[in-house]
Amino acid sequence: MPSSTTNVEMECDISPEVLSSIFKRLPVRTLARVQCVCKDWKNLLNYPSFIQEHLQYSARENPHLLFHGDTVLNPLELYVIDSEMQVLPVESVPLIEFPPLATVIGSINGLLCLKSNYEYLYILLWNPAISSFRLLTRQSNFWVKTGFGFCSVVNDYQVVCISHPRVTDPIYRVEVYSLSSCSWKEVEFGKLLDGVEVKSDGFSTNGAIFWFGYKKGNGRFLVSYYIATEEFALIPSPISAPELSDSLCYRLSVYENKLALLSHTTIGISEYSLIDLWVMEEVKDSISEERWSWTKKYRIKHPYLLLPGVVWRNMIVCNHIDILRERNTASEHNVIDEGLNIVLVNLTTDELKRFAFPKCGIGFQVFSYVESLVPVDKIHIEEF
Repeated sequence: MPSSTTNVEMECDISPEVLSSIFKRLPVRTLARVQCVCKDWKNLLNYPSFIQEHLQYSARENPHLLFHGDTVLNPLELYVIDSEMQVLPVESVPLIEFPPLATVIGSINGLLCLKSNYEYLYILLWNPAISSFRLLTRQSNFWVKTGFGFCSVVNDYQVVCISHPRVTDPIYRVEVYSLSSCSWKEVEFGKLLDGVEVKSDGFSTNGAIFWFGYKKGNGRFLVSYYIATEEFALIPSPISAPELSDSLCYRLSVYENKLALLSHTTIGISEYSLIDLWVMEEVKDSISEERWSWTKKYRIKHPYLLLPGVVWRNMIVCNHIDILRERNTASEHNVIDEGLNIVLVNLTTDELKRFAFPKCGIGFQVFSYVESLVPVDKIHIEEF
């Protein structure tokens, strides 16, 4: 009988190409055990090329939803639902000096960004799948709106902090933290943002971070920051001022790899409601100036209050607030049982499906999420 050591050595002789093809299909928890087999396997799982290959496969084949539950009663409890609608456990926030009343700012490539603003601004960059984290702190004498983004052009994750002296004051300072350099720096924002108030934390896609902004006399719009060029821009809202004032909820998301805006509007005295999905196109005209064009891709009318959260697998994930008014109306949409708080709206069929998730109360946050091997600290390759 060959020894166990010989077995391990034989397994490690499998070509890296074959191993990569096998390993990329495995969940992160399994890979955590696999890397203990030998140094070759551990090093393979730490190579940036394999981390990216595994990430792309997981995002395509098994996208997740991350729910941030009751932010008052259980502020740091997070829950994940996979593509089969199975609830998966999420590791607790690391036992570090991090205030409990925190909010999730963003979810990108398996990395989460959490923020808590007390005497200091605490920012936690965290990959719960591999227990990798980094805690950032800044003095907090200002009202700070935060964004978390990734840019493949510069291969960097960044946290952007936009500071206002007071809630309604214009922007005072912009600071950017780079994960690749592990350092902060101030970024010039010029006269473009004079008088602008940032009203939300940021949402990121395609190398840019977007916030809802407002300026007296100009109304509401989006403020964008492009990570590669360190430039800001103002993007008109697709919703007119009267419609925007009537909207109970508007969220940014991604649809077909493009920035999307979800809005909810109540018509009449809660007679019915509308969810609209707008998608933004970025084009260049003949003199190479960027222009933005919004297209309304989708609208659904429904008889009760749904607050849209995120586009996921050709569905809009919504928070269900009101109970059904009429059972007949509900049956037309294939709604399942009453008293359920999460609604999935199919963008192809208009079908509505509801299910209960007791951990998430009214006002929960929901994000697209994928388990990954992307580290927040330095990658370590063992030498022989």
